[in-house]
Amino acid sequence: MAKIIKTTCSYKAPNGQEVIVPFEYNTYESVQEAVAILGEAGIVTELNRMSKVDAGNGEREKAKVANGHSTRVKQTEEQKAEAKAKRLVEKDMLARLRAKGITSVEQLSQL
Repeated sequence: MAKIIKTTCSYKAPNGQEVIVPFEYNTYESVQEAVAILGEAGIVTELNRMSKVDAGNGEREKAKVANGHSTRVKQTEEQKAEAKAKRLVEKDMLARLRAKGITSVEQLSQL
């Protein structure tokens, strides 16, 4: 049976306030389940929509970078390697904290 995922997204309003918008979407356990629920034509429609959205997102960001409108900072290979190493260290630290049963900032601050 398709599973409904409920989550939120957000955007920044012109006045600077962050607006949070709830939404939901379906997930499927298998291709067969998706075909049974959506039909082959529905699957093709969804696949085409996803392909368009994914392609548009990438090209939009490339254009923003090229035009100097992006907030994303282009990193050198060295910066990328440093950021990756930092993420790995932080991931390891988090795993170690969880292994010790620490699941909140309050618990951590009590050490």
